[in-house]
Amino acid sequence: MVAVVGMTRRLHLAAVLLGLGLLCCATVRPPIVQTRMVETHAGLLNRIAVAPFQPRFDSRRDKDPRTIPAADAADLVTRFVAEELAARGFDVVPPSDLVLAFEASGRVLPREDAASLAALAAEKFGASAVVLGHVSRYLEREGGASGSLRPASVGFELTLHAAPGGAVHYVARFDHTQAALSADLFMAVRYPGGGSRWLTAADLARWGAGHAIDEIPDALR
Repeated sequence: MVAVVGMTRRLHLAAVLLGLGLLCCATVRPPIVQTRMVETHAGLLNRIAVAPFQPRFDSRRDKDPRTIPAADAADLVTRFVAEELAARGFDVVPPSDLVLAFEASGRVLPREDAASLAALAAEKFGASAVVLGHVSRYLEREGGASGSLRPASVGFELTLHAAPGGAVHYVARFDHTQAALSADLFMAVRYPGGGSRWLTAADLARWGAGHAIDEIPDALR
């Protein structure tokens, strides 16, 4: 009888400890994006121009067959960021409009020159901010939604600059490889589909873009 009571107490203690561990993991969630606000700027988000993102990897030299062409990856992430901004009600100047505006003035879009981009975005479109960014990794999953040998993996960074001027006010970095439900329960349930399927790289990139936008501080709105 004493042995049974002792075992029951140990099982109860183990259950309590497990419950506390789950509670801690559930409440202290690792961030999906790493963010940094450089300086407050009320009204920065009145109208946002999105510049084409730049690839920071060379798909031609990458040995991983899951890597899609770098330019295509940059175009996709650019589109996801612009669409996620618009979906949240922001007034967005699409990247194609910026490109056309520079071409109309006889210039090539200075993709990494924030000051020039911000000046034109403010002058031609009345933008109060411009988004620049780069993509460092874009690996497609190997397999399907129900089973994947290697999951999708995406890395990108975006910066929010004032227009005109080009001063940086907000930076968000997404660098993530999808985790299996069995490996990281509390991260997996946060994915689209609640961890019930393996995401494509596009799914993962769009999810990251949405979180990067959701984390923009209220002090910039």
